[in-house]
Amino acid sequence: MFDSAGHAGRHAVVIGAGIAGLIAARVLADHVEHVTVLERDRPSPEGDARRGAPQGRHVHLLLAGGSRVVERYFPGMGADLAAAGAPGGDCGLRTIIHFPACLMPRRRLGFDVCFASRALRERMIRERLERDARITFRDGAVVRGLLGERERVAGVRLRQGAGGDEALRADLVVAACGREAPVPAWLEEIGCGAPREEVVDAHLSYASRWYRTRSADTRDWDLVIDMPSPPHRPRGGAAMRHEGGRWLVTLQGIAGARAPTGDAEFVAWARSLRLPEIHALLQDAEPLSPIHGFGRTANRRRHFEEMARFPEGLVVLGDAAAAFNPVYGQGMSVAALGAQELDACLRARAGAQGLDGLSRCFQRRLARLTDMPWQFAVGEDFRWPETVGRRPGATQRLARAYSDQVIRLVEGDAEAGRTLMRVLHFLDPPAALFRPALAGRVIERAAGPALAGARSLAGGAAARLLTLAERRGGGG
Repeated sequence: MFDSAGHAGRHAVVIGAGIAGLIAARVLADHVEHVTVLERDRPSPEGDARRGAPQGRHVHLLLAGGSRVVERYFPGMGADLAAAGAPGGDCGLRTIIHFPACLMPRRRLGFDVCFASRALRERMIRERLERDARITFRDGAVVRGLLGERERVAGVRLRQGAGGDEALRADLVVAACGREAPVPAWLEEIGCGAPREEVVDAHLSYASRWYRTRSADTRDWDLVIDMPSPPHRPRGGAAMRHEGGRWLVTLQGIAGARAPTGDAEFVAWARSLRLPEIHALLQDAEPLSPIHGFGRTANRRRHFEEMARFPEGLVVLGDAAAAFNPVYGQGMSVAALGAQELDACLRARAGAQGLDGLSRCFQRRLARLTDMPWQFAVGEDFRWPETVGRRPGATQRLARAYSDQVIRLVEGDAEAGRTLMRVLHFLDPPAALFRPALAGRVIERAAGPALAGARSLAGGAAARLLTLAERRGGGG
């Protein structure tokens, strides 16, 4: 119930202390009297990746749109990360990106990014929350199911330590427990059934290692990304400068090309990339860690918004709702935007009598927010014939063909490059790519076999794509 002060009940439980769960906890603290965050892992004193998030050992970039959400709920976080040694600066000047079709020119884009490790971000956000008397953390807590029946969730069943199961009651439960979350099984246990699930797997694998350079580091960039390029270049890689003067190098193999976990193979893979920066870095660096491999990278989306029976008192966000192929760097930012969407839903209901309707409303809004990043990720993955899953429809293929033309335009068109990067960083909606001025330059640039498709876009198809993009929202 919303009380006279506008609070949405007395108690909320958040399952998971990753980026999605941490920001959700901060959001909920403005709407309930108390928030309990349940995390099955215990914090590492060394600040390493959590056992439950093995993908945390690989390069992570919080996109600019996600960073703005974090700054909204944790003012001064960017300055705190910088004080902790995290590099940062204008995205266009501090990054080198080789898209499949072209090398992105290094130009000032007018927005900054911070190159902090995922572990540092999570630790600094959590430290803020631990100082908030409204929020309690319980580490080592394993959630075993939901309390309640199919109409309403009333809390969770959990086990902590060697004791038996405990019932923890709550007015609202937020499941932010990652891509392996057993939320569908929990829903089946209380009689709701399971959501429809989409899985698109391009068979991406990662191999990552920490380094420190031997000589004075005078590189004028903080991040280099060489993306795999279909159909004949399934190898990619990234290197990112972090706090403490360390570098994290992540190599990628897709469509059956397995990223290497041996020392010599790791260096040879880096040497085979189009961009020389990663291999040159390895020649001037000493390893600080073993090579960590990771292969559970399929796109996985659970359509909770479609369920005939979805209980009140429960919302699902972050990777537990939609997990993306991490090569595109969208996961943390979509999680942050999802938490912001939960805040908007709660604020819109502040005058209502109770939380009835919140769960379905939120899952529908989250689905709309997720549509565009999902279509981008799976559209890119389906460029590889080895990718498994339901293939995109005609509209999605048309949008992909158009985006190809935009990317080819960016080498000689600074405004096109700026617009593309603002969309990719969730600062502008995808509809920005279809505005008449840019669309005209895309059509003018198109040549050869692409010309017919570009001309068709100038008519009803372009209008249809623009309408679709605007209807599904911007994610920004």
